Amino acid sequence: MQKTKMLNRISLVLFSSLLLVASSCKKDDKPNPQPEPQSKLTEYKDGEDFVRFQYNTDGTIKKATVKNEINTDNDIVDFTLTYNDQKVITEMNSSSGEKIVPVYANGVLERADIFMAGERTGYTNYVFENGYMKKATIYVGSGVEFEPILEFDYNYNANGNVTQGVIMIGTDVPGQMLRAGHVNLQHDTKTNPLFAFRDFFALLWQGPSKNNVTVEDVFDENQVQTDKNVYTYNYNIKGFPNGATVKSGLPGQPQTESTVGFVYQ
Repeated sequence: MQKTKMLNRISLVLFSSLLLVASSCKKDDKPNPQPEPQSKLTEYKDGEDFVRFQYNTDGTIKKATVKNEINTDNDIVDFTLTYNDQKVITEMNSSSGEKIVPVYANGVLERADIFMAGERTGYTNYVFENGYMKKATIYVGSGVEFEPILEFDYNYNANGNVTQGVIMIGTDVPGQMLRAGHVNLQHDTKTNPLFAFRDFFALLWQGPSKNNVTVEDVFDENQVQTDKNVYTYNYNIKGFPNGATVKSGLPGQPQTESTVGFVYQ
């Protein structure tokens, strides 16, 4: 993953295409529970972006097919996952040729190395605080020369959901990062089905909340509000969301409408 290619993907449009990123991601020492069989998520779709899951017999993810702006450059990419005996992800390979190898310290994700054709081309450093992902910083480069290009910082409420996600972007000055914007979030009290796969999403720099996002207030680098997204969900009998209507736009300005959908097995 080359630095120029990565930087070309990064702009304030991230706030509309990566709504999952600025949400909470709780990391437990024990393997994450998988959804009950009758509630097993097979697809999540947000506009043109989606993730689809295929499962191993033990309930872990066998393959995830992903399309979004930052992780796949809007291409459709398959990720195959490998686990150890404790059902902890040890490797993730993509159909585009990348390999992601997570590194754990005392059972908590510490780093994820990114390889292309056997060469280490980048890595992500993670910081967890009180069991929650506080920061994820992405570096690119080669050999021993790596520079940070992107960072996500999170603030939480007492329920463990992120109330604010801040995006930092690298500059031409080595080691320097500048604020690119932030998102303030509100949530419902229902279970977010994506939360069960937080270990997988963490490797894609995304942190699904325990609950579903209902309001996103989007701000630019000058902390001026540029957008607002309001989600109205419908739920199934088990309390999981079937989908949502999303109205976007600032109050008093033209509104657009899109949908979010969930498919279960």
